[in-house]
Amino acid sequence: MSETDDTDTADSAGLETQVLWNRLQATADEMYDAAERLAYSFSIREGADASTAVMTADGDAIGLSDQSVPVLSGALSRTTRIILEDHFPPETLEPGDTVITNDPWIGGGHLSDVVVLNPVFHDGDLVGIVGSLGHTDDVGGNRGGWSTDAEQVYEEGILIPPTKLYEAGERNDAVDSIIRSNVRIPHQALGDLEALRSGNTVGEERVREIVDERGPETFDRVASEVIDRTERALREKLADLPDGTYEDSIEFTIADHDLEIHVAATIDGDALEVDFAGTSAQVEGGINCPFGNIITITEYIVKCMLVPDLPNAEGFFRPIEVTAPEGSILNCDRPKATMGRHLTYSRAEDALIRALGQAVPESALSEMAGIQLAPFSGADENGDEFIAVGGTAGGLPPSADKDGIPGVYFPYNGQNTPIEMFERYSPLRWEETALVPDTEGAGEHRSGPAMRTSYRNPTDRPVYFALTSGRADRDPSGFRGGRSGKRATTASSSDGKEVPPNGPGTLEPGETLTLVSATPGGYGDPEDRDPERVAADVERGLISEERARDVYGYDPADES
Repeated sequence: MSETDDTDTADSAGLETQVLWNRLQATADEMYDAAERLAYSFSIREGADASTAVMTADGDAIGLSDQSVPVLSGALSRTTRIILEDHFPPETLEPGDTVITNDPWIGGGHLSDVVVLNPVFHDGDLVGIVGSLGHTDDVGGNRGGWSTDAEQVYEEGILIPPTKLYEAGERNDAVDSIIRSNVRIPHQALGDLEALRSGNTVGEERVREIVDERGPETFDRVASEVIDRTERALREKLADLPDGTYEDSIEFTIADHDLEIHVAATIDGDALEVDFAGTSAQVEGGINCPFGNIITITEYIVKCMLVPDLPNAEGFFRPIEVTAPEGSILNCDRPKATMGRHLTYSRAEDALIRALGQAVPESALSEMAGIQLAPFSGADENGDEFIAVGGTAGGLPPSADKDGIPGVYFPYNGQNTPIEMFERYSPLRWEETALVPDTEGAGEHRSGPAMRTSYRNPTDRPVYFALTSGRADRDPSGFRGGRSGKRATTASSSDGKEVPPNGPGTLEPGETLTLVSATPGGYGDPEDRDPERVAADVERGLISEERARDVYGYDPADES
């Protein structure tokens, strides 16, 4: 064969790899869309709190939906490999099986995140696995889900170890019965499982189509090349950066727990070690993180900062080694409570962004604002249980060349609940959604203003909530001379009533609960901001003329 023929063959194989990789990505997106549309829980259907993946028979991710929640995205392949190794080896799987688990130390990190896996067979051989992971709002236990006050996982709901919900296409009625007997809204919890399984069914069909068309050998070759390409991309970027150890730490308080996270990111050639030694010990409260969450959020931050443009796949994870002390807040032991673990791992993300930002300042962000989650629950006028999720989002922080964006669920990739759907499925009234002027983190590039939402109980019955408020302890700091943002707040319309930003509470008849998000810090000195941008912010009502003068050194009179 001539050199030209070799080149043509390589080009053809490379093109085939790209085409099939695109199909695998599209398959994961199609799975996500199916699961989201069919789900019963607010968090999946309206909040987009889910993830989907196409994996090899060994559990390596080769197609991940771009719509996935980052902390759940990398979790699916890790969960799958644990299940294959410790619970259901490949030889125990058969067509029609569906494996489920919500074990926080195996899956998504807290009980509400339920993993659903389906093996894919071709001519009797296991060729791949498809998986979905979604946040089902009702898993029993404490009302509302995202609690911070539990001490052990047993208080937070039902824990399902890796189990076959379907075996050879036959539903396991015993598992169904156990779940039904341990939750408040059985049709919702079981409906979410079926929605996630339906997404997997779509994935099974698409993977079989590819294998039928191209053959299992081509499928395996493309899978290996996808993993190799993504690994090479990250290694090449790491090799271009200066070797060294970049450190940062952050101190914070959640629900009366004073905590510190320390991170050291060491670049050594084409490899990266991220070590969280020096981080606080685990606590008696629902804000502990299983180690799997820390692995996935580290992988997410590294990818976003170093190789943001390529689709996600297993290869991105291979150059990264993550360590955290056992028994720490970032690597907690069973049976510590974990429902509010997002309040903690988001602080680890901040510390890691600042640490890596020393090596790649153009990719750094100011301190993020987190989110406020407000799951409301109780009984409606018919006596039926409901769960409806509201909240606020602190938005995307500013960067070296862009302003922040208000009201988006960063870094969670979630969505705001539509008011119409909230009021359709709950007896509450969502009174207001607004941006709050003069609350931005000022800088050459500013954050967006705070988001405010209000909820009124018009019924004659109490309604329960369980708040988790990111960045309620202090104002998020700026970066490179940027001013601090604003901390998250909570308020009741009832005189003298204080509402803690984290923990359970009751919304009495006639009472209104108001949440105001935190805002990220600014990026760069505010006095370096383009005066035209300051003028535009004043005109749009985002900042007042007084703030423009005092903080940005801008006087509208000077422009006239």
